[in-house]
Amino acid sequence: YEGTVLIDGHPVDGAHKDVGVVFQEESTFPWRSTLDNVAFPLEVEGIDKAEREAAGRKFIKLVGLEGFENHFPAQLSGGMKRRVLIAKALSHEPRILFLDEPTAGVDVDLRRDMWLLVSDLRKSGVTVVLTTHYIEEAEEIADRIAVINQGKILLVEDKGLLMKRLGKKKL
Repeated sequence: YEGTVLIDGHPVDGAHKDVGVVFQEESTFPWRSTLDNVAFPLEVEGIDKAEREAAGRKFIKLVGLEGFENHFPAQLSGGMKRRVLIAKALSHEPRILFLDEPTAGVDVDLRRDMWLLVSDLRKSGVTVVLTTHYIEEAEEIADRIAVINQGKILLVEDKGLLMKRLGKKKL
């Protein structure tokens, strides 16, 4: 495939500050505390320590991890680590957030909290790109749905039109 991805008319390689990513696999630094992991993107951008710690605490609170700022990843449950990844991806307040299977293997409470958070982010103007194997998740939060099979996009369509056309059939 060939092409160029633009964000507000600028190539993606120059728009890293506008993009946050939550990978399916854990991507925390085991030697850094929760606060240091969450604030890391701001450290890379050269933000001073006081400002990045304030932002880190804001997003730790947002994902429900208050009281765990000084814990290391090995001291956290799988769901808590997922929350750290979400806070880390949000710490620099991106306009576009990529979520790669964010609810894979998480408990019911985290799944519910995740969708409330995603809903709030969308309302605030953040564009969320979600990959999921769960059509009910896509139904719940998506405006448009792309169906991909073996790396090929089969369709991209407005969620309402797609659901109307396909009804309750499994894709």
